[in-house]
Amino acid sequence: MLETFYTEATIGDHTGTLIVKRNYGPEGVEVTQVLMDPGKHLGAYTVMFKREAGYDADNADWFWAKYLADGSLDKNPKGMQLAGRVAKGADAGCIACHSNADGDDYVFTSDHIN
Repeated sequence: MLETFYTEATIGDHTGTLIVKRNYGPEGVEVTQVLMDPGKHLGAYTVMFKREAGYDADNADWFWAKYLADGSLDKNPKGMQLAGRVAKGADAGCIACHSNADGDDYVFTSDHIN
């Protein structure tokens, strides 16, 4: 189960779209269980921030990060922190999955992010 928030944010001197998702689980958890005790079921926060043109033109200039519920950066099985151009060029990971979103904005829930 996901809870998704959209806003504009300024980081440094750049303003861009910020998408934050709360990821609840484990797989198969029911909505009512999450609503009754969201803290118990929160698994991670995932973040997408639309960076300035040229940051990663191959992937719509998105910055990616995944944080565990305790606020620490998540890591892949090889110990790489999941932040930045996460798994760029890989067959799995943030970019590989989101490149399959409809449209060209890398966002599954809309096709209007620039």
